[in-house]
Amino acid sequence: MKIKEHTIRTPDSQFNDLVDYPFSAHYLEIDGMRMHYLDEGSEHSKTIFLFHGQPSWSYLYRHMIPLLVSEGYRVIVPDLIGFGKSDKPTQASAHTYTNHVQWMTTFVRKINIYGAAAFFQDWGGMIGLRVLAQEPLWLSRLILSNTALAEMNGLEKFMVPKVLRILASLAGKADLAALTQKTNYGNWASYFRHANTLEIGEVIQALSVKNLSKLEKQAYDAPFPNSDYYAAPRKMPEIVASELNQVNADWEKLKDWNQPVLTLFSDKDPFLADKGYDVKFQENFNGAQHQPHSTVKNASHFLQEDESEQLVQKTVTWLQQTNF
Repeated sequence: MKIKEHTIRTPDSQFNDLVDYPFSAHYLEIDGMRMHYLDEGSEHSKTIFLFHGQPSWSYLYRHMIPLLVSEGYRVIVPDLIGFGKSDKPTQASAHTYTNHVQWMTTFVRKINIYGAAAFFQDWGGMIGLRVLAQEPLWLSRLILSNTALAEMNGLEKFMVPKVLRILASLAGKADLAALTQKTNYGNWASYFRHANTLEIGEVIQALSVKNLSKLEKQAYDAPFPNSDYYAAPRKMPEIVASELNQVNADWEKLKDWNQPVLTLFSDKDPFLADKGYDVKFQENFNGAQHQPHSTVKNASHFLQEDESEQLVQKTVTWLQQTNF
């Protein structure tokens, strides 16, 4: 497939012999670009989608995938456009919230699987929830983990985007040491905007309790061999509180979505722990009422690294309890 103008593709050689990533690559054409996804397990099985965020990719789910397949599920894990093995628009202007939602909505429609389950984390939730608002029959079960959706009204809608811009500005040109020592929105946005070299593996490590090996860190770095590939991870921190009218409209649609919802947030996430984002989901989704929501202990933002077995156990148990 020809590469779209202003788009680049990470060389396949970057992904040779990645540790614990034996999965076959699959691709769909999305808006003239190639989107990569994993598709493991039997096509006749119940399907679970796993959505990653920024700056990770499907490698984040490498430990969960075989466990879910062994439980009899089909597991589909796409790489967001701009990440992983998917094509990467090089212009920051391409990476709008709307574009990422539209690209993933197209992916879901082309995959043509409905009544599935999904596990959303980070931007995987911020994008995936808006996809669900457009395609409410796509899922019949939903697990939300360390994610948010920026529904805002009134003064909050006016102030939050301004405050986030100020926080990023006050952080100056945060380096990896600053981000690691104080992981907050300002340092996060500043690091991804200004760092000459994005050390993705080290960023994942900073937001994980488990110690990653050198090879695992290199695998997280693999999609981004140099700064030409950085447009998506650089831009996404800046669009967290954007397109609020559209987000609010999608939230209203989601409030009418009545399928079972489970929250699995972690206790050591520097961004989201004890901030009430999980409670907001529990209150806004009718299907979240009376579900066994829980906090995943001893896990940071990338809890897939820290507690993959526990996440699978909780996911499978809940899906069975809700007759998925």
